Amino acid sequence: MTELFDVFPYLENDKVIIRKMESNDIAALSEISNNDNVYKYIPPFLYKKSKKVLETAIKNLGGKDFANKKYIIAGIYLKDSPNRLVGLAEMFDFKKKENKITVGYRLNEDYWNKKIATNALKLMIEYLVNEVNITTLQAFVMPENIYSSKVLLNNKFVKEDFTLQEKNWGGQEIVTVDVYTYTKY
Repeated sequence: MTELFDVFPYLENDKVIIRKMESNDIAALSEISNNDNVYKYIPPFLYKKSKKVLETAIKNLGGKDFANKKYIIAGIYLKDSPNRLVGLAEMFDFKKKENKITVGYRLNEDYWNKKIATNALKLMIEYLVNEVNITTLQAFVMPENIYSSKVLLNNKFVKEDFTLQEKNWGGQEIVTVDVYTYTKY
């Protein structure tokens, strides 16, 4: 079994590749991080940052943040265009004692509704459950983000019967989010 932070993951299927971002991804990351339609459903991580800040973020996400076992924020690329960043795959808030991790994804709006998020999430599940042996994955979605909910449901996540309050999603001080869980067993 692989330990979660042993090696930065490189994951691929016939549609997408998930890998460490590189400095030549700054312009594409800027397109994602400066789009209000992307960020109305999620926390403002990397939101409206300058290219210099994004360059530092890419370096840190693949470097010290990973080395310090904070989280894995990787790029999503299309298999037929492997050098074009189209989104982010996020694996964070690992709770070792509970063997649980939170996952998320965000895509450039030009790539919505093309099964890219579904494929990226499928790769994250395969990696986290089968290679790292994490038993529980969770995701949080604002109720109005129906497409993200469908991505989770299509990947065998179950919507829980409770919600949580989160801060600073979509520019709102407090929002209610639905909780989705994937359990290995």
